[in-house]
Amino acid sequence: MQEQFVSVTFDERQLNGVLLLPERAVGVVLFAHGAGDDYHGDAPQATSGDFVRAGLAALRLDQGAIAPGGGEGSHTYFVHADIVQLARQLEQALAWLKGNPATRKLPCALYGHGASAAVVMQLAAWRGGELAALAVCDGQVELAGKVALDYVRVPSLLIVSGRDPDVAGLNRMAFASLRCDKQLEQIAAPGSGQARHQAALLACDWYTRHFNGHASRDF
Repeated sequence: MQEQFVSVTFDERQLNGVLLLPERAVGVVLFAHGAGDDYHGDAPQATSGDFVRAGLAALRLDQGAIAPGGGEGSHTYFVHADIVQLARQLEQALAWLKGNPATRKLPCALYGHGASAAVVMQLAAWRGGELAALAVCDGQVELAGKVALDYVRVPSLLIVSGRDPDVAGLNRMAFASLRCDKQLEQIAAPGSGQARHQAALLACDWYTRHFNGHASRDF
């Protein structure tokens, strides 16, 4: 496995990140901000490690300059302007992946956890033709807004851990409104670490299923 430190330019500032690239990768997963406490945190590192072991490359960016602006505790969320800006940053990262010699021919997917799910859905609504699949865990998908969800055509996996009935209920409502190849999975795990591991394994299966036969497309 190769580990590369990368820099993506957005609005004249540099977004630092790390790309994990296994040998003979079958696809690449782009993390949305919020998939852990920060892009170097234990949770996103563990999840990207699960992806790499499944033969998937993983790109994590430092988008920490934008923090959730609403809610408290486990119910924090990004305001709409932040969702749009974070999605624009990921859009630039997607373009970087398409131009990077090591990843340009790989099909791309998105991953988000919690508040970042809305960012995933917003980008999927904009750039669905360049994405093979997406997965979110305990995501606040509905915060992307009905207009964005109506435009999502990317195969979508929604995973709920069952620990928060409010989040689970909102995921079911968002799932019902999606008009794409979709799947809703509920997992039960004794702790957040194990839940994230189970979610990563489900996401790996979903990605590899949809990577098969998905040709990389140029901008």
